[in-house]
Amino acid sequence: MKYRSQQSEEIVVWKTCCVSLRRWCIAACILSWLTSVVVAQPVSRTEWRREQFQKQRQKLLLNLRHELSELSQQCHDKGLTQAAKDVTATSLDLTTALPRPQPPSLVQLPVSKLLPSEEQLWRNRLHAIRQDKAQELYILARSALSKAHLPSLAYELVLDVLKLAPDHKYARAVLGQRLFNDRGRADDPTYAGEWVSPFEASKRSGSNPEVNHPQFGWIPASHVPRYEQGLRFCNGKWVSEQKEAELRRNFSNGWQIESEHFLVKTNASREEGVEISQKLEIFHDWLQTNFAGFFETPAALKARFDQVRVGRGSRSTVKPMVVHYYATRDEYDRRMRGRIPPGIVTNGFYWEQDKTCYLFRNPDGSGLSTAFHEATHQIFDLATLGDRLSAARKRRIELRQRRVTPWVMCEKSNFWMLEGIACYVESFEINEGVTSVGRPDYIRFVAAQQRLLRDNFFVPLQLLSGLGKDAFQHHVNRPQLYSQGSGVAHFLLHYDNGAYRDAFVKLLAAAYRPDLNRVTEDPSLEKITGVKFAVLDQQYREHMENLAVRVATGQ
Repeated sequence: MKYRSQQSEEIVVWKTCCVSLRRWCIAACILSWLTSVVVAQPVSRTEWRREQFQKQRQKLLLNLRHELSELSQQCHDKGLTQAAKDVTATSLDLTTALPRPQPPSLVQLPVSKLLPSEEQLWRNRLHAIRQDKAQELYILARSALSKAHLPSLAYELVLDVLKLAPDHKYARAVLGQRLFNDRGRADDPTYAGEWVSPFEASKRSGSNPEVNHPQFGWIPASHVPRYEQGLRFCNGKWVSEQKEAELRRNFSNGWQIESEHFLVKTNASREEGVEISQKLEIFHDWLQTNFAGFFETPAALKARFDQVRVGRGSRSTVKPMVVHYYATRDEYDRRMRGRIPPGIVTNGFYWEQDKTCYLFRNPDGSGLSTAFHEATHQIFDLATLGDRLSAARKRRIELRQRRVTPWVMCEKSNFWMLEGIACYVESFEINEGVTSVGRPDYIRFVAAQQRLLRDNFFVPLQLLSGLGKDAFQHHVNRPQLYSQGSGVAHFLLHYDNGAYRDAFVKLLAAAYRPDLNRVTEDPSLEKITGVKFAVLDQQYREHMENLAVRVATGQ
């Protein structure tokens, strides 16, 4: 059972503009610098491998910038001033590491033969350079996975590939996308197809194709005009918007919003259900990409890279995850009776027994952060159910138990990371299609800074890792542990440009997907990172100090 308690959020947000904090931050910077000079930090083998691949990536991007600089100069020498500026702008855009925006869905059109010959030449040259470097990046991505076992980095490189060459079919297939041609645009000269998921391809095909309306979600294309006029198709007939709202006020008759990975049931409104569904889909895609090593083993990921070379890489449709979204807290609380321990007030809940997320319309505006928190529990849990069942069966044999007992995740250790990662993703934001996560001034991370640097509360990571489910949830300092867990998750995902990202993903995967050869052993953060707990403690403090400086200076 996973739930998010308001008690865990009893934190006082630090006023970062105060003069005393600024002075403290300056002192912290000096102390951190002195520490870095005096103490040499060991480097794990995984960190070293990641660094080597990052160097190769940087070298490749430098070569790309050099070739584009030469092309820009050639355009300038021929008097094509605007072309030279365009190539330079493209170079800066392609060689900037972050952020990595989602690649465009539409297939790019070839260079028009109606353009002047000189323009055709430089545009075709630009296209060829991008294609060549994209292929080199793709080969590097395959190598990062197969030789170095760095799945997160491999996925980052795949996104780099699509930044350079949006129509790279192998990279698209790795992401589970296929080429789709809309029959309704067959006569459109500006349309050459688009990249979509198998789910979307299915929805938009057939005799009664559907469209994903930004307000109403997936509905038959023939229904759009009436929906936009205020009519609704309900129980086999057309009724007014007001009539449908009355009919669906009872949750059992509520709206059911289907998307690729979620089925949102709600009695709030169709529009709110669609918004939740759309945001969860974006979040799901982000989670799949940034935690690639969690969802599939390195061997399975390698198999996908291998399969796409022969055209078998697109993922099939899956059974959607169920989300209940209630119109009021009162109704939510009634539905949660018997599921949540008495006396605990929650803002959201994922119940493992029925595999459902429970949410409600929250006037305080925390609805989406709660949705991301609970969806993380749901997505991780449902992706690995079979693995834990296999582990439970193997454990029964090894311990000679009479029957298979349910596998309790992090029963004896590492429970902090289950809530730490869920609290971390509450900071997930979507702005005009661009996603971001982990901003230092988010309330969870400010609380982590405050616990450590102002309240002097810190549980050494070795002791924190030793807390199992019951010990963590019934700890006298549980709210503080939630804050520290959020901070440690941020540390492992962001410290030194993500040096521990893959290690943290491995730790999560080890909890959700136990090693069948070691079912009686608990995974160790120290062993997975290859870095001693004492050093990790020091680096965590350094990371929190740096975050505090960034918050204080508005960076």
